[in-house]
Amino acid sequence: MSLFSIFKDKLSKTSNILSFNILEILKNKKIDDLTLEELENVLISSDISLDVVNQLINSIKKIKISNDDGIKNVLEILAQNIESILLPREHVLINEKNDEKKILIFVGVNGSGKTTTIGKIANKILSNKKILIAACDTFRAAAVEQLEDWAKKNNNGFVAGKSNQDPASVAYQATEEFGKENYDFLLIDTAGRLSNNTNLINQLIKLKNVISKVNSSFNIETVLVLDGTNGSNMIKQVDIFGNELNVSSLIITKLDGTAKGGALISIANKFEIPISYVGLGESIEDLVTFNSQNFARSILNLEEQK
Repeated sequence: MSLFSIFKDKLSKTSNILSFNILEILKNKKIDDLTLEELENVLISSDISLDVVNQLINSIKKIKISNDDGIKNVLEILAQNIESILLPREHVLINEKNDEKKILIFVGVNGSGKTTTIGKIANKILSNKKILIAACDTFRAAAVEQLEDWAKKNNNGFVAGKSNQDPASVAYQATEEFGKENYDFLLIDTAGRLSNNTNLINQLIKLKNVISKVNSSFNIETVLVLDGTNGSNMIKQVDIFGNELNVSSLIITKLDGTAKGGALISIANKFEIPISYVGLGESIEDLVTFNSQNFARSILNLEEQK
């Protein structure tokens, strides 16, 4: 199955509603105020923010629909405009063509899929690269066990602390080992929930500072993992984590399980943070590199552009 086919198949919950409703509205074969209002409502119902909806509506206001080709033109223009919003956000998180060593700190609320995502990314990295995984969510034994299983499956190095140990001390230990044992990648899992957001963010800031002090020359990236089923509620999470932790990349999981995939467009429009991967299912292969054209055309149920 091609990458486009994966996107189209796995984003069907969004596209089935979005494209079907748009086609129903356009059957009138006329772009008037009522049609535009109905289109606005459909786009908003897919968790596309109002500012993006306004951009999209403005792009199709002058189109004349006289036949099925006219309807397809509307969908094509919508897809082109969505792609233009998303394209600047495409980002390669793991570039195995260079020899730059990298530390990736994965952050996000509980349930977003951080631990599973780390395992899937470790599985994607070429076997000639040396990977160390650190379980710095010391409050959830299940998360530590899950990460250890992934590490064993992929023959990765693994570091874990004791229950309720200071996560920063585990990160410090892992970062020292990363340098001494000449690893290529260090993937760090972190806690997703403390008593409040302030405590969580402060803990993560401390963890990042500790890692930097081990060796300031290390390339450190902070990756925010978001649960796609949360729709537009993801925007608040990007606000909180992005501002305080200098998030350098986003991974949006579980997009196959929601009809509100349009929220990804809203995030891309509002924040200048790259999107590296999207989760389109539970299998290892379903964590795929984000592609703006594949996403835009899939949610509108259009065919692959040749």
